[in-house]
Amino acid sequence: MVTRELLFIAALLFLSRGSGGADGAAETPAVGVMGRRSLQPPAASRSFSRRKRDEETPSYLKWVTFEGKLPDDAVSNWNNYAKRMEYVCSTSVLGCDTGAYVPDRGPFCFFPYGEQEESTRNFKVLVNVGNFEALDWVDDSFGSVPENAVAGCPFFDTFVGRNRYGLGKISKEQRAAFVVVDGEEVWYKWYQVLVVKKGLADVTISHVRYNMSRAVEGREDVTLMKTTVRNEGCQRVWKAVTLEEVTETEHNWGIDRRVFATVHGVLQAALLTFSGTGWDVTNVTNIPWVGGASTSKYVVHIRVVEEELQPWTTCTVALEGRRLDIRVPFTAQLTRDFGDGQPHRVAMTGWARSQVVVGVRAGIKECRPIDDVPPCWV
Repeated sequence: MVTRELLFIAALLFLSRGSGGADGAAETPAVGVMGRRSLQPPAASRSFSRRKRDEETPSYLKWVTFEGKLPDDAVSNWNNYAKRMEYVCSTSVLGCDTGAYVPDRGPFCFFPYGEQEESTRNFKVLVNVGNFEALDWVDDSFGSVPENAVAGCPFFDTFVGRNRYGLGKISKEQRAAFVVVDGEEVWYKWYQVLVVKKGLADVTISHVRYNMSRAVEGREDVTLMKTTVRNEGCQRVWKAVTLEEVTETEHNWGIDRRVFATVHGVLQAALLTFSGTGWDVTNVTNIPWVGGASTSKYVVHIRVVEEELQPWTTCTVALEGRRLDIRVPFTAQLTRDFGDGQPHRVAMTGWARSQVVVGVRAGIKECRPIDDVPPCWV
């Protein structure tokens, strides 16, 4: 009998110390409510002590001050219990708290605090710029959080959490998650934590689709080079002039959003080439991407002009062509592959531009007499 009592007491101590696995958030049990006996229930949530951490939130994941409307790329969570979309918010009015901004409920961040739901107009919204960062909800329990969990404030051990009742906060100090349920603060030992994936990743921009219906074309006549040819005699003569010049066929790609200016990777895209009557899409090729991509090819143009020149005449010979330019919007897919079999994909838009010189030709442009020449005697 004594042995059974000792085993029972040991089991209670083990649970109260926070051991145990993580249940799925959708089935998280409410501990300490509805007649259940709590395992060393924490006091009502409060401001938590500061603790300096080595790393801050990644550069593409930012807390943005709320200024009256929902910012682009705000991190969202569908609350199936309340049947509404919520957005992750944080506030420092009572220390450090995270909760939910719900547009239909007004310009407030709602968060659990002191056994009830609190709200404030002074808050920030979590933004994943361009949806570039790979975010995930990871199961955890008893105040623990995985590596790279998203913190609510700098230097606080308060993290973004949720369960089936919606968004809330996780306190390492109080070893629990706190969520508002029907207007009251409820604490839970099992929950999910918002985590951002870090580490080296191969970046590929692929599935490029050009919208040729919105292409903008331009053209202009250009002079590639000029030279002169002279006849300083009294008889007509034939002159042959060779003109040679190099032009560059250019292809450039850029992204509409400047936030991706530091992205390095590989672009897999087809080139836009002029076929003689219009622009065509060629085979896909790989091009280095450093905030954008470019590739070019040099073309040598050689033309020979033969012309009979009048006596004492100078003529200008020119190599000319037509420069064509096209700018086309495109859609693509940016993929970050961390090597774990779970690549992160982001839709993106941008523009492609190509330039080429066509119709290169050479000819006499103008001739004029040479001044101050001696007379020709027949």
